[in-house]
Amino acid sequence: MFYLWSYLEIRLQRYFYKIRCMFRKNYLTKHLFLTLFWLVLGFAVWIQIKDEFNALQALFHTSLIMVSSIVVSQWLSDRVLPQAIKTRQMKPFVLKAVVFVIILALLIGGIDYYFILSKDGISIQQRTDLILTHFYQAIPSSLLINGTACGIRFYQEHADIQRIHSQLQQNFLESQVKFLQDQVNPHFMFNVLNHIHILMKKNVEMADYLLLKFSDILRYQLYECNQPLVLLTRELQYLQDFIAIEKMRWGNELDVNCSWTQSSKDLYIAPLMLICFVENAFKHVNRLPNQKGTILLSCVEEGGKLQFNISNSYEEYPPLASTGHSGIGLENVKKRLELQYENNYSLTIDKLDSSFAVQLTIDLKS
Repeated sequence: MFYLWSYLEIRLQRYFYKIRCMFRKNYLTKHLFLTLFWLVLGFAVWIQIKDEFNALQALFHTSLIMVSSIVVSQWLSDRVLPQAIKTRQMKPFVLKAVVFVIILALLIGGIDYYFILSKDGISIQQRTDLILTHFYQAIPSSLLINGTACGIRFYQEHADIQRIHSQLQQNFLESQVKFLQDQVNPHFMFNVLNHIHILMKKNVEMADYLLLKFSDILRYQLYECNQPLVLLTRELQYLQDFIAIEKMRWGNELDVNCSWTQSSKDLYIAPLMLICFVENAFKHVNRLPNQKGTILLSCVEEGGKLQFNISNSYEEYPPLASTGHSGIGLENVKKRLELQYENNYSLTIDKLDSSFAVQLTIDLKS
């Protein structure tokens, strides 16, 4: 029984703590400006009438005006305005707002008229004139009160819409990046597995070595590439492992020259952003009889800017039947660059008669 009571006490404490946090975070923050407005308005009304009535009458007078103002203006701003924004029917809202202004003006004018009647020495004719006078005088006040309440509410609704829109846009961009990244991974894995399959028929030891290398590559893809950003050092090591596999596979058929320079060790890059260019260079390098293909790669990071250049010898071949996967990697990496780096990158692809070159610059510090 003691443990049950302790458990219930802890659950209740957590429940009320959540309620207090929610109240403080949502209610007070959301209604801060509106609360300040009502406090300032109430003080201004009290200042204007405190010399005409005694303390109790002035307090009662101010309270009636504030209650009427809060009820009418909050009904307009909390019920009518959000519905108009949601349905995008602002013209009917303007007509409804005029009606609410008139209603509040009548209430304020009626309250003022009631307290004026408490004074002695006022004739019937003066009373009739006072009704119209106080009504007309109350119209600007009613317009100001309703306009301020609606303005604050509109600002809150607009901020909520902007926040939701930004969140949806962020989720959409993240889902796009994830989708494009998932398309790159299988495309790369199928190519490497096919390479290992071919080598197992020719050189088992080499295939065994490549399989170990490929396991390191898969480990990087599966456990490190799930993050939006990875260390540039790991991404470059991943590229070097891939190039080592390809160089061993093609042997003397290719001349591969690479240079790697990195001045900063704490820079991050979107994962699998560069592999497509390296993969395409090995895929499309020319392999004519009695002629070596050439691949040149230069990767230099200095001052937070990554300069990645890769080129391969290229010969135009007769067109083959489409497999349905042509260019999927290159198109995806272009989309990823646009989504993740926007104006902080430049990409140039030059396709000539005898070479294919890619120049990519990314400002990683941005």
